Amino acid sequence: MIKDESTEGKNTVEKSLHSILQGRLIEIGNIRGYETYCPNKSWKFNDIKLEDLTTLKTCPQLQFSDYNLLREIDVLWFRPKGSHYIPQYAFEVEISTGVWSGVGRMATLIDYSDVGLCVVSNDPKKYNQVFNSLYENASRYKFVANESLGDLYAAEKNLKELRYEIGL
Repeated sequence: MIKDESTEGKNTVEKSLHSILQGRLIEIGNIRGYETYCPNKSWKFNDIKLEDLTTLKTCPQLQFSDYNLLREIDVLWFRPKGSHYIPQYAFEVEISTGVWSGVGRMATLIDYSDVGLCVVSNDPKKYNQVFNSLYENASRYKFVANESLGDLYAAEKNLKELRYEIGL
């Protein structure tokens, strides 16, 4: 079989961008005090495996969700409550694939009314196409541009450092 080098390189670049965005989401969640989970254990962000950045090594099972879908969501933030975890945010990073697959995975959390469902993408047009045809729960989902996530990450890191410097 002949390898298509252009496709192979693109997949590597897309995987790299995907892991960067996941790593940023995990670190933001950690800074904010959430318990974090990501299914892509061996992918790296800043030369650290995503598995080593997350605070949860396995995805908590939730009463009202399909565990097989839940544990495949790109990044999850949880709040501990007793011996259980309450989902707070779910993120799907959609770079080259359509938005539908990520929305489908996050739909397993639709019964948790307080969970923020976020699609991280560089293509608002694809996002809008999906949500123009998905009326029932469209308001539950939020579009987050890749660049905005980069800005948020930098701000969160700077705020963390400033809090440390001044002791608050």
